[in-house]
Formats: sequence, C-alpha cells, structure tokens
Amino acid sequence: MVIEQNKNLFCVKNKAEKRFIEIINENVFRFFYCKNDTSLFEINDTFSPCSSLLKKDKILINDYEISFSPSLKIIVKKNDETIFEEYEEDYFAFKEDKKQKTNINIRLEDDSYVYGLGDKAKFLNHKGYEYISYNTDDPTPHNEQYKSLYKSINYLLVNHHNDKYFAIFYPSTFKTYFNIGKDKSDLLNISSYKGEHDFFLILGKDPSSITSSYASIVGLPLMSSLKMLGNQQSRWSYMNEDEVKEIASKYKEYQIPLDFIHLDIDYMDHFKDFTFNKTTFPSLKDLSTHLAKQGVGLVTILDAGVKEEKGYEVYDYLVNNNLACTLDNEVYVNEVWPGRSIFPNFMNENTKDYFKDCTKKWIKENGIRGMWCDMNEPASFKGPLPDNVEAKVNDKIIYHEEFHNIYGESMVKGVCEAFKEENMRPYVITRAAFATTTKYAMCWNGDNQSLWSHLQASLPQVCSMGISSFPLDGVDIGGFSCDTTEELLIRFIEANMFSPFLRNHSAAGTIHQEPWCFSSKCLEVYRKMVNLRYKFIPYMYDLAYKAHKEGTPILRPLFFNYPFDKNVKEINDEVMLGDNVLLAPILTQGARSRSIYLPQGNWINYFTKEEYQGEKEYLLHLEIDEVGLFIKKGSIIPTYQDLMHLEKEEIDTLIFDARYGNGKYVNYEDDGESLSYLKGQYNLYEVIVNDEDIIVNKIKNDYDSPYKVVKVITNTITKEFNF
Repeated sequence: MVIEQNKNLFCVKNKAEKRFIEIINENVFRFFYCKNDTSLFEINDTFSPCSSLLKKDKILINDYEISFSPSLKIIVKKNDETIFEEYEEDYFAFKEDKKQKTNINIRLEDDSYVYGLGDKAKFLNHKGYEYISYNTDDPTPHNEQYKSLYKSINYLLVNHHNDKYFAIFYPSTFKTYFNIGKDKSDLLNISSYKGEHDFFLILGKDPSSITSSYASIVGLPLMSSLKMLGNQQSRWSYMNEDEVKEIASKYKEYQIPLDFIHLDIDYMDHFKDFTFNKTTFPSLKDLSTHLAKQGVGLVTILDAGVKEEKGYEVYDYLVNNNLACTLDNEVYVNEVWPGRSIFPNFMNENTKDYFKDCTKKWIKENGIRGMWCDMNEPASFKGPLPDNVEAKVNDKIIYHEEFHNIYGESMVKGVCEAFKEENMRPYVITRAAFATTTKYAMCWNGDNQSLWSHLQASLPQVCSMGISSFPLDGVDIGGFSCDTTEELLIRFIEANMFSPFLRNHSAAGTIHQEPWCFSSKCLEVYRKMVNLRYKFIPYMYDLAYKAHKEGTPILRPLFFNYPFDKNVKEINDEVMLGDNVLLAPILTQGARSRSIYLPQGNWINYFTKEEYQGEKEYLLHLEIDEVGLFIKKGSIIPTYQDLMHLEKEEIDTLIFDARYGNGKYVNYEDDGESLSYLKGQYNLYEVIVNDEDIIVNKIKNDYDSPYKVVKVITNTITKEFNF
C-alpha cells in the first residue's frame, strides 16, 4: 500500500485500486474513489488549513489517525480508540445491490444509535430499519416502515459506546438506499445505482459540534423572520374572500394570536400558478390589506406543475423559451391539479430567474407575505416522471433520475431570491427538499393524518429535521387528512406549541378543525397554548438566530443537549426548546398521566414552581388542559406579554423572566423582517442576575429598537431599564 500527499488531498493505493482522502478541516474528511457531481446543488468543501501529517501508512490530523486495511477500508482513531470503521466484508444489503454502482459499508456497534435523515417517521433512532432517499408524495398514513417521504436528506448521526459520535453525509441527488442494521445489526449500508462511492465523515465531541460542522458544508439555515414564528391557519381550502375574513375575525374575537392565513389551491384560476379566481377572490390586494390591518399576513400556495394551456402566460413563456422538461424532444406532460401539466426546468437558471420575477411581481401587486411551494417532489397523478425525462442546461442534458431529489430545492431558489431582492427575509415553505435546501426555505412535513400515531411521530420528526440542520420545520396541527377529534387537536397543539413552524391545516372533505370548532374547553386550551408560545417568542427568536449562525436545532431531542446520558438516547416524547426549556406532553388518547425523565441539573415546573432534581424519572398527572413544562434552574428566559401578532414595531416591552435562579443570558434583537441584520443592524442585551444585583447591558446597539422598557423579574423584585 502506498499513500501520496498533495496539500490536503491524499491518495492511497494498493495493487488493484486507489482511493482519495480530502481533508476539509480538522473535523471533516471526504473519502471517495470518484467524487459525485455536485453541480446541481451548493456545498462548501473549501479547505480550512489544519495540521496534517503523512506518517508511513497513516494520516495524522490533529488528534485523529486515519489508517487503511489492505483492501483500502478506513479506520479512524482518536487517542488509540476507534471512532469510525468501515466494514471489511463487501456486504450487499439489498437484493439487487450487486448491480449498484456504490456500496458503502460502515461498522455499527451493538449499542449504536443512528439519527438523522430528515422527515422519516416515526422514531429518533433509525437502527433496525431501511430507507430510500427518493422524494415521494404519498398521502396514505405514514409510519416507521415508510422508506421514502417528501425529503432526501442523506445525513446520519451515529452514537456508540455512549460518548462517541460521528456523522455521514452522502452528497448525491440520485436515489440512495440506507440499510441501518436491519439485515446485520453491526452494519450500516449506503448504496446507489448511480451515485459515486463518495462521502463526508464529520467528527466532533458531541452532536452540537458535529451538526455545526455539517451545516458549514450544506449551508447555514435560512434566518427566520419574527412573524414566521407566529401562529398560522390554513385549510384545503378556504374557498372565498369572505371565508378568509371570517377566519381572521374569529381569531380576533376569541383572542387567539394569529400571524398568517394560508390560501390553498382553490384560490387560483383553474389551479394556474400566479393567478387567482376573480369571482371568489375579487382582489388579493384588497384582501391582504384587510388582513394586514389586523396584523395577519397572507400566504399563497405555488405548485410545481404548470397547466398546459395556450394563452396562459406562464405556460407560453416556458414553452416558447424551451424552459420546460422534455421527453423524446417533446415537452413532457403529466397530470396534476390543473389537469394536463408541464414541469418547469428549474435546473436552468433562466427558469429560476423567471419564477423569481413572477414572485416579485406577485408579492408586490398583491401584498403577499409568504409563498408555500408544494407538489415539488415532483408529484404527478399519472405515474411518476420517467427517469429519462430531460432538463436541458446549456448544452448539457440532466435526466430526471438525477434531478428528482433536487427539484424542490431548485424550485424554491428563485422564489427565495425574489424576497431578498425586495429586502425581505424570505418566507418560503417547501414540502420537498434536499440536504442543501435549508438555506432557501423552511419546511413542513407533508400530509400527516389525524391519528394518535401521527401525533406521536410529530416530535421525533421535527427533531430529526432539526438535527439534520433544518431548524425551521413543523407538522400540520390536528393532522391534515381524516377527521380529528377534540382531544387529539388539544394534544396536538400542546405537543407542538414550540415547533418552529406552527400551522393548523386540514384537508378537503374533513371536518373543520379551527380552534373554535369543538367545545369551549378546546378553545380555551388552544388559546392558552398559543399564548404561551407567544410569551416565549423572543427566546425562540434567539434560537432561530443561533440556528442561522451555527446550524443547530431550535427544537431538539434530549440527547442533543445531554449526549452522554444513556437514559435519553431514545426518548421520543420529550423535547428541549434550546438549552433551558423541556416539554413533556401527553401523546396517548385518554391518558391523564405520564412518566417524565429529567436530565442533569435541577428543573422547575413552569406552572407549579415546584423544583425537581435531575437524572430521575417522575410520574406526572396532566389533565386535558395541562402539559409538562420545565425550566432549567439558573435560566433566564426573554419573554413578551399579551401579543396578538408579531409586528416588531408594535412591541414596546421586553421581559426577562429570571425567577429560576441566578444566571446570565444574551438576547438578540433586530427588526424581525428585513436583511439589515446582515449589515450589523441588531442589538444584544446582556442580562446578569446574582444575589447582589440585576445587571442589564446593551453590549451591541446598532438597531433603533421600539422597546420602551426592558424588565427583569425575579422571585422578589421587578426592575425596569430604559435604553
């Protein structure tokens, strides 16, 4: 075996083949025989200088040692302990694997836990299952046996021996198979018919550092606007302007905070993008103006399929400029909501620019505050798009089998850019995504159902998206398909009140599930939970800013914060909001009690103020209007009070809740909606509470804040500050 070095690139050879090791930085290495073509998406694989040394048959990078077996399988050690090891046997996990181009085998341990892969349902730990990365629109009830859902995020975080973590990112848009200890408990197999043998190995001391390193490769998440964190209401569909106005009026009447109403496909003229039905919605501009006066923004859906209709501006432009996908040199036609439909070639920059221009015109002329990109797997009603459907880019032809998983991202890029060119923080939601989509859009997890099993899946699903560096994510509250029940709707809002994207959404043909559609008790509980969320909004906004800067999740599984506590590795029914807030809801029909594990530290029940010792399990009694909510002792939580919507210029008071003991906290503030924060126009408030004093310093002051007063509340006093 021979190893050659050229700066940060190493080539290791045996008599039969050669393999490459590219050092990205001290914690990220890329191993490949041949690199995947990444021209359809953007990754950052720029070399950051670090200490590396070739020593005989080993590569030394700081504390890591990379060695090779005679067959060029890789072993990575740290302090003589094995961190990562490839499987020596060339095992084929899938029946047809021997036909596949790539077959990556990684050794697992008996005590390994495997997380990630984005929106796959239903548990955090994926060991024992197999999955396929192939964006899929399937409205039937999803469960842990579903191999494919709407997103393809080829990222896996592996924990073994309790204190060792590594992550794998497979950078290919081709259909990819993951067998995670299903056939052999000690084997993680990644295989692809078309993708190359090429993967990133990401190392670090804990999930947080690994996630940040991963985010630096795929791109840091979109920065949320303040308003995007607000409560949102939708249905397929609100059928006319009066119905939309009534929804806004009801929210105001019942004093439930609301920031957005969404229009599903029936607002369109015959389901045509960038149109509206002028009979049922005479003027979107007037409607959005009416809602804006109540603090409510209007979000419109945008589908991937474009109606085949001569004289329809979007269709004509795409066809006349050769910007539609083709098959056998003819524009490819399938069927979606408009009937016969074509599919824009979003891989072509001219198509993205056209949709950017259409979006800019749409939001400016109609006062639209957000765009909801759907059916972009791409979904189709008359069978899937054939693998050989073509997207032409200059002189190159890209086939559907390669662009399928990146189609949704390619669609949202132009839409995202439209907001930026208007100096607006992009409000773009997408159903389909690839690993790199996080910098262009937030997500929701598609067509869930009004089932208790889907409620139980909601928290691990949002957390899995979060640790896959998609912090802005959520599920349809109450469930999209089927009829919800009063109890299920209540438990949905209780469990998901801190999900970054919070939207009640239901399907045509189901009963309405707006908060007032059941009993007064349901309305009361729903209002209580939404008000509680709004109280925590400045804390959530801090987490959104940190997510944007570091790629870390807003809503997290317990193991993310307590990576070496063996008791939290598979807790699916408790979540952490940042470092300081723990939520333990009821997720089972009829239940009025549950066990709860509190990790290291002391914890204070938010409602009763009772203190609990950590690293213990407790039995909690929770009535239908109650949820387990705990604040870590020593935390300071920034809060708002009595808000009905999130328009920053109208918020005049910031309150730091310091009733949980001495501590220190830094709060971030900007205008909540523009891109000015990128120019440094934001404030930082440092709060210190100890036995002697309460101190608030404005350690950065580059934004003209609407706050008239900043309060700090402890168990004994309230102190006010003016800046």
